[in-house]
Amino acid sequence: MELAYHFYHKNEFRPLVSLSLQELAGFDCPAGYVLPLKKPDVYALYFVVKGKGVYTLAGTEYPAQMGDIFALYPNTTIKCRADKKKPWTLYTVSFDGADARLMLNAAQLRQKTPLRHLDDFSCEQIARIFGAMNGYREQELYATIYSTCLLYCIMSYLVKSVSWEKSQMPASWTGAVHFRKAIKFIDENYSRSITVDDIAAHVALSRSRLYRLFMQHVFMPPQQYLMEFRVREGLNLLEKRAGSVKEIALAVGLEDQGYFTKLFKKITGKSPTDYMKGQIEENEQLTKKKETRVQKSQSRKQVKKKIKRKDKLNDDPDYLPLTYLGN
Repeated sequence: MELAYHFYHKNEFRPLVSLSLQELAGFDCPAGYVLPLKKPDVYALYFVVKGKGVYTLAGTEYPAQMGDIFALYPNTTIKCRADKKKPWTLYTVSFDGADARLMLNAAQLRQKTPLRHLDDFSCEQIARIFGAMNGYREQELYATIYSTCLLYCIMSYLVKSVSWEKSQMPASWTGAVHFRKAIKFIDENYSRSITVDDIAAHVALSRSRLYRLFMQHVFMPPQQYLMEFRVREGLNLLEKRAGSVKEIALAVGLEDQGYFTKLFKKITGKSPTDYMKGQIEENEQLTKKKETRVQKSQSRKQVKKKIKRKDKLNDDPDYLPLTYLGN
């Protein structure tokens, strides 16, 4: 049995950090077909266009049907099996990035609740966005930016359509001023060994109220936000090759290199060392591809010059080919 692909695209130009598009595909599954996925190394969204099947995550089964969308998390044990009578058609996009987990949390696609059913309007919009993403498959910066923009659109619809209960805050106070103050404090002091208590003291709120404030605005506790912020900054430093893993851990306010490595792997799915190796390999591949494109372009230019030179000689009334002169 084989998948009947509607489209498939693998993006190999990945300069973006917040969300980095990896692969895009749409396909029909044969009856009872099990996708060859066991332990993904990146995040992914699977949208059920029609039919049904079962998504299994860490031993828990989640029946999925038309209009459902489910999320895959890196380094988790999964299984995706199409129904034997009504096998599903799936649109899928895989991605990575510092903000991937935050956005999935905001869309209520967490590891404990990885599946949601969408309303008809959201289904229609997301199907159209997948189609638009398929139209930008070139390995160029403009296409990568545009397709990543469409991935953000999918995330936006998922967050907008979610029905979540707001924290029990006073009706007349959203806490926006306090939240911005807390975020600014983290941004300016993450390189120091600050804690949630320090943040709460800076904005003059209790820990419990600060917790509710963060849950309302970013759908995660302040401790998680602080850790993910540090990992995101660490990732940026790794991209710039700004030092060793130990030096980068210290630069983001974590004195324990082992804890930084553990946290980094939990959030990104890779250790700092493996992440850097992957970046180096990708850069080498991109360099080789660019060199190949340049060589092909130069070869085509040389061929065109020869053709033009030959055409020019042929148009010269005084030009006689060597074969003619030889006769």
